[in-house]
Amino acid sequence: MSGVLKSFTASLMFVQIVVLSESPATAISADLAKKCRDMAIKAHPPLLGNKPYAQSERDFFRECISKNGQMQDTGALKAAPTPD
Repeated sequence: MSGVLKSFTASLMFVQIVVLSESPATAISADLAKKCRDMAIKAHPPLLGNKPYAQSERDFFRECISKNGQMQDTGALKAAPTPD
């Protein structure tokens, strides 16, 4: 029985070491968040009655954050579809 207890204790200690040794995610700065948010809105402006832009905007924001705000500026906004 003591062998099982020692094995369990050793396993528990290993798990704790692994969990505690992982570095926590670093928080982004407010300036970076504002910059990426502004760029995401410019790149994917909201269209009245149209929700698909939101996912594209979120994807753009995540990519901008991952690249530390160094996004390539396309210079052109996407044109809103005209109702037929």
